Amino acid sequence: MADRCRLCSANDIDAVIEQTAADLWESRRHGTLDDVPWAQAGEYWQRIFRELAETAARSLRG
Repeated sequence: MADRCRLCSANDIDAVIEQTAADLWESRRHGTLDDVPWAQAGEYWQRIFRELAETAARSLRG
């Protein structure tokens, strides 16, 4: 059985956006001294990455 699209089948779009923002953040980490995990990212950067994730979700949903 094929996996269902997480975005299409989501009951909690906010949770999908939060996870997408965290995944985007983590994908940009490079292991430098100032590198921090998502949970420790500043409020500004968390807001920016959530907005990016929300835009992506809206775009994919059509």
